[in-house]
Amino acid sequence: MKSKNVLIVDDNDLNRKLFENLVGQLYEFQSAQNGLEAVEKASQFPFDLILMDIQMPQMDGITAMKKIRQSSHGSCPILAVTAFADEGDRQTFLDQGFDDFITKPIRPRDFIVTIQSHFKKGSQADTLVVSTPSEPVILNKTTLAQLLKYNSKEGIKKVYQDLILECEELLEMMEADPLKEKFPELLEKLHTLKGNAGTLGAEKIYQSSHACESIGIQGRIADFVENLKNLKNDILEFSGFFNRETIFEP
Repeated sequence: MKSKNVLIVDDNDLNRKLFENLVGQLYEFQSAQNGLEAVEKASQFPFDLILMDIQMPQMDGITAMKKIRQSSHGSCPILAVTAFADEGDRQTFLDQGFDDFITKPIRPRDFIVTIQSHFKKGSQADTLVVSTPSEPVILNKTTLAQLLKYNSKEGIKKVYQDLILECEELLEMMEADPLKEKFPELLEKLHTLKGNAGTLGAEKIYQSSHACESIGIQGRIADFVENLKNLKNDILEFSGFFNRETIFEP
């Protein structure tokens, strides 16, 4: 029987599903889609650990964390999980009241080791050294192997299928008219895709979406359009690769 209960808080459906798949192999879990829902759940149940996304609608993660700290069940470890910061911001989050800090895109084994370290006080967790190829690959097999270590082939395959659906939605938006009324929404979707692709090891999509987002924020329209073409090619390449991949076959 699983002895620990984890609350997963994230408004990104794909991220939340991936975290559920990883955490669910070791612990019981519940999920919340925003800070308000997290505060309500945490007031009703004594979780052993909370994974808290930072930027969410209705109530952000920092506000939710502080409200949970004021409740009768607020003494458990609360870990900030965000794509809007790097390791240099760790102390800022600790000063706010979080117990630890995880950056997106996550590394699956590091993600699990960090959670486990808060259930094993005083123990020294392993550190994972991941070799990064000089050129981005379609799918990082090391990342895939880590994901499969903590979940079933069927569960992880479904997460990748969700990533492809997310890519297809983005392609439809790009074909419509990305430079007019849909531009802010397109930038938001690029940011989400960047995080999801990075977490799942879709390195070419991660690199292209990161470039598109950065250039779009800078307002470099001509470069933005050109980089969208590169992203489209990388998405189509990944989709074809995934359909041919045999690792998910029974």
